Amino acid sequence: MLLAVTAPLSAVDIVAHRGFSARAPENTVAAFRLAWDHGADACELDLHLTADGGIAVLHDKDTKRTTGRSMFAAGTPLADLRRLDAGSWKAPEFAGEPIPSLAEALATLPPDHGHFLLEIKCGPEVVPELARQLEVWKPRASQLRIIAFDRIAAREAKKAMPWIKVYRLSSELSRDKKPVDLDALIADTVADGLDGLDLGLKWNWNGGLVRRVRAVGLELHVWTVNKPEDVRRMAELGVDSITTDDPAMARSSLDK
Repeated sequence: MLLAVTAPLSAVDIVAHRGFSARAPENTVAAFRLAWDHGADACELDLHLTADGGIAVLHDKDTKRTTGRSMFAAGTPLADLRRLDAGSWKAPEFAGEPIPSLAEALATLPPDHGHFLLEIKCGPEVVPELARQLEVWKPRASQLRIIAFDRIAAREAKKAMPWIKVYRLSSELSRDKKPVDLDALIADTVADGLDGLDLGLKWNWNGGLVRRVRAVGLELHVWTVNKPEDVRRMAELGVDSITTDDPAMARSSLDK
């Protein structure tokens, strides 16, 4: 049973997953710019701490999948990572697109609208440097969110940057393939002083799930939604944002 939604479906934020990753190479400046150009409300990106204490924007620990060359972010200086071609695998027109730094990705953010969801992919070790780099963004705090699967990383990020909203990410199954206890997850999120949950589409989404999260004052977000019928279903349930590889498709689905 769906919840009654008082706001129009088009009011739900559309988050471009790793930028407009359906059309451009994920986690690149090209993908973020394309997302903004197509009216995305937000972009999600992934963060790794590099060997020299920088922050690189890439999903995997190893660069092999998106560059064809194997380098581990934790063992490689940022400048060396940036020399890799992270675009050719997607299409010839993106040849030479580099792995960006966090600063380069954030520089694509329009000054008057939109926001970034910054996913911590490594662990809490990145938090001090992340806090240092984001200090200059305090006047634009409303344009930043931090998300993390790792409970400690999320909790430490909130402690270090209480002025930024932090959401806990969760799949429906734990690492040992057991169902995640939603009530325990909610309790942990509240205890850690976080601002919301960002749950995978494979959860058993229904009005009861939404009510349980809303009852404790948490925001509720969903990832990764790539079918029009699922976009509409999530919007009808009243989530705050929908993360998708194709923000143009998602927005079109809600505008119909």
